[in-house]
Amino acid sequence: MIKRTHYLINKPMQFKLILQFVIFIMIFASFIVFELYITVWPVVSPYIPQSLSDLVISKVIFRLLCFSIPILFVFVAFIVIFSNRIAGPVYRLEKTLDKLIAGEDVEIIELRKRDDLKTLISKINDVILYIKNLKDK
Repeated sequence: MIKRTHYLINKPMQFKLILQFVIFIMIFASFIVFELYITVWPVVSPYIPQSLSDLVISKVIFRLLCFSIPILFVFVAFIVIFSNRIAGPVYRLEKTLDKLIAGEDVEIIELRKRDDLKTLISKINDVILYIKNLKDK
């Protein structure tokens, strides 16, 4: 089995994926916060003195930020790990195909246990074996 040494294999693809997920998460979280605000604030606001309402709102926003920033970092870490399961096989596939196009002898592509794209890599390995058999004849 191949041991993972780098989590950012294809940085442009993985950063794009991270950015897309972070934007999606932030939009989703904004809708949730907005929905909570329009649902809860009308019920709670009559019981809060007007002089304290700004303080309450700022405290709630501060706590939401303090809670959401660490969660965002956890999401980014998971996205990097899960995108590596795709980026690693794609990287190996590209390198193997480059060698094959250059006429070099290539070995079959081995994947890690949790990598994705196993069906595609299996078919590419079949092509590699077929080409090796053609060369041997």
